[in-house]
Amino acid sequence: MELMQRYLPLWLALFVAIPAFADETADTQSEPETRKVELQPMEATYGATLERGVSISGEATRSLEKREDGRWLYRFDVDSFIADIRESSVLRYEDQRVISDRYRYSLEGFFIRNRSTRYNFNWEDMLVRYLDKDRDIDISDEPGIQDQLAAQLQLWIDLQAGMQKMEYVILDDEGDFKDYQFEVLREETLETRKFGDVETVVVERVRDEDSPRTTLMWFAPEWDYLLVRLDQHNEEGENFEIYLKEATLHDREIQP
Repeated sequence: MELMQRYLPLWLALFVAIPAFADETADTQSEPETRKVELQPMEATYGATLERGVSISGEATRSLEKREDGRWLYRFDVDSFIADIRESSVLRYEDQRVISDRYRYSLEGFFIRNRSTRYNFNWEDMLVRYLDKDRDIDISDEPGIQDQLAAQLQLWIDLQAGMQKMEYVILDDEGDFKDYQFEVLREETLETRKFGDVETVVVERVRDEDSPRTTLMWFAPEWDYLLVRLDQHNEEGENFEIYLKEATLHDREIQP
């Protein structure tokens, strides 16, 4: 049990890494968009590993589908022997912008305290209803704010649009505003576990110079900038990796 308690937070950080490295929203963009991006349904399955003395593995699924009311449902689901995560965002897509309407997050597992976060966005009154704490959050000073999943989707869209530097503001699970920045570093041929050599662009989560953590992501332009790999390292020796196992993009299956 001691081993599980020690590594569980790291393991959860690995899977919330896509919600953690991609946690944000853009109020002001660093540069103009260069291409028009249309949303399309998708589903992708990722394997993940954590290494720090021991190795732990698991699997996560990310999906995007259009609802009958015209809005989109973006989901992130994790199933593992340690914990199950269910995360979803109901959103609108207008003028290259992802607009959050409803966010839900739940975590259940062994040796941990179950958690949930539920937000409803009221754009008419510029308030977010934080259901778990029974309070309203004023977002009038942050008109571009998004939930964590919506911001991840915005990052994907902005990369497809040709942007090189991105900045986002999100509402975290404590009801606080957080700022995140990303930058395209280079193009790179990536040797993958499942798909051989894939042409990618490398994106870095921009952190303070004294930050002990680095996060790099590889996106494949030929697959609409689908995330192919994420690596996260810190000075204590924790190594996280998320890698693509299979995907379907608007009814086109990505083949190894």
